[in-house]
Amino acid sequence: MIQDELLVKAVSRVKQRSEKQDDLQKLVGTFVDVGILPQLDNRNAQIFYGRRGTGKTHVLRVLGSRLAQEDSHNTVVYIDARTLGSTEQFTDEALPIGRRCLALFQDILVEIFNALLEHIVEHPSAKQEQALNAADDLSRIMLEPIKEYREERLTARSTEKVGGTSSRTATVSASVDTVPRVNAALGERHVLEEQQVQSMSASYKVSTDDKVIFPALHAALSSALNLSESYLYILIDEWSSLPADIQPYLAEFLKRGVLPLQRATLKIGSLEYRSRFEMNREGARLVGFEVGADIAATQDLDDYYVFDRNPEKITAAYADMLLRHLSSELPENYVLQKYGIERGSDLTSRLFTARTFQELARASEGVVRDLINIFTIAYFNAHRRGREDIDRKAILEAARHWFEQDKERQLDEHLERVLRRIVDEVIGNKRARSFLLPRELERDPTIQRLFDARVLHQMQRGYADKDKPGVRYNIYTLDYGTYVTLLGTSKEPQMELAAEDDAANNPELVVPFDDKRSIRRIVLNADVLS
Repeated sequence: MIQDELLVKAVSRVKQRSEKQDDLQKLVGTFVDVGILPQLDNRNAQIFYGRRGTGKTHVLRVLGSRLAQEDSHNTVVYIDARTLGSTEQFTDEALPIGRRCLALFQDILVEIFNALLEHIVEHPSAKQEQALNAADDLSRIMLEPIKEYREERLTARSTEKVGGTSSRTATVSASVDTVPRVNAALGERHVLEEQQVQSMSASYKVSTDDKVIFPALHAALSSALNLSESYLYILIDEWSSLPADIQPYLAEFLKRGVLPLQRATLKIGSLEYRSRFEMNREGARLVGFEVGADIAATQDLDDYYVFDRNPEKITAAYADMLLRHLSSELPENYVLQKYGIERGSDLTSRLFTARTFQELARASEGVVRDLINIFTIAYFNAHRRGREDIDRKAILEAARHWFEQDKERQLDEHLERVLRRIVDEVIGNKRARSFLLPRELERDPTIQRLFDARVLHQMQRGYADKDKPGVRYNIYTLDYGTYVTLLGTSKEPQMELAAEDDAANNPELVVPFDDKRSIRRIVLNADVLS
């Protein structure tokens, strides 16, 4: 089966990133839900987390497709935050923070306007004309600058008759500049006139400023939604790609402009440790979302793909994912008609040697993108060696290659030094792959960066050690790649990587980890991060 030419082409064509797939039907067809989608298919404002590669984009795109299909009255706006910034203002730190945030918010409003206008045209309501007028009002409020007229110079002149042929003329001129300064002059002279003159002239300066008037914005958007009989879903992806200093301000704009709307719902996908939704200003109120009150933080995709929590379920889900991805690049029903493959388990039993696919599932460490990349490398490794199936050697070599070529290259000198220290202590000295870290260190920048780089993986939060009541730990495991890179070296661990622990027979183990060692005594502290 490995040598099948059509299958070879299909493997090479599989999209490794959801945003690269422009065929929405293929995205929907390759999606395998592990329980996250039903928790997002509602009208609650929500944030959900997940590291890069866990499938946030895939989830949001499929959610958007489902919402649009469920009800023709739904207007769905999917926004990739990495594509925002029609101007470069919001990334220019030399500009005032308000101006940067406003430029970003206006880009979001443009996306909303375009989607709403398309909905009004394609799904006309009984009040379509009024809805279009409301949309026009919305575009004007969004984009037209506010004009201010300021009086800059005022000149007054008057002549009054004093009596006989004599008159007194008084001239007063005043100028008001942008700085608080007034210049005035008063003069008096006698002339032989019998006329009375009064005159006054003023000059003005017109200034424009980009502003969003939230009451007007709220009224226009509400009107457009009501008249078009539409419900608005705003799905913002890659929130953490935005500069950290403007995230709370953008959240504040969304809190004022979107969250109060009865006919709108906001969903945000982000990396937890790179998100800043709120900010406390000294002597002032909170800026941004009050997470939990304004918007709910729901699920973390990493929690759904932890292999050691439910090996059978995760293995089955990964098998279905591979089958769907390959089928999307093959002629319809190809693997069914030629190989009799109906389910993911049928594919893995034909494509892999015994228990090898479980090794691939473990090597991916809960990151779907890593699963696809390691599988692709392993497939062509086996193909190059002329095999008809993928063996354990191909998986180990692919995992090592992917770790060295992708993950390890993201590490700077400091992170490399810390990772090597952890590997030497945990794998080298303790003959394990998992360890405990005091919970207060979970927000340490070094731990966060190692976690984001996918060389450390969080297995469990808030683990309580019975010997230390009140002390809480997080359980981390080293990436599969850190282990396989040691195979064949003088530091090769003397333990079976693919072993399965039975916690019922050994209560000392935190269930179930992929080595036969207890980790209760493997506690690292802040010194390892220096």
